[in-house]
Amino acid sequence: MSSDPPRYSPPAIIIHWCTALLVFGMFGLGWYMVDLPRGETRHFSFSLHKSIGITIFALLVVRLAWRLRRPPPPLPVTMARWQRIAARVTHLLFYVLLTLQPLSGYLSSSFSAYSTKYFGVPLPDWGANDPPLNELFTEIHVICSVALFITICVHVLGAFKHLLTPGDAVFQRMWPTWLRSGPRRSG
Repeated sequence: MSSDPPRYSPPAIIIHWCTALLVFGMFGLGWYMVDLPRGETRHFSFSLHKSIGITIFALLVVRLAWRLRRPPPPLPVTMARWQRIAARVTHLLFYVLLTLQPLSGYLSSSFSAYSTKYFGVPLPDWGANDPPLNELFTEIHVICSVALFITICVHVLGAFKHLLTPGDAVFQRMWPTWLRSGPRRSG
């Protein structure tokens, strides 16, 4: 009998870490591109930002579909009630924000003079060039990015708390097994 805690499935772990890497990259790209002067570099950066945002949204859809088929492992019964609530609220916020973020960006782009392409493939616009609507969806996009950044910080702090608490294996549930230190067991 194994003493290992229940873990997320390998597809859930891969989707989690791919999403995390892409989101971190998007923050860097987003902060970089907004101050660029008009020109080819700015156009390329915005196009890349839109394509990665759509990819993150697609990963979210896959993750939700996977989660419906394979619910996450239960939280340890020894975890404090407030921690269970915080974990659920944080994960719910991730799903809401990772939905609103790309949708608001796509809508902002749809109501601007610049169309959205997914790695060069044109996507339909949802409206005509409308500066007030573009500004509204841009503001929603910015607000969601701040809320997402705060949620990520809370999530990372919680993960480190679990990592640094002796005997607590919550962090290891999502950590890829091939990155664990120590001898590997066979069987």
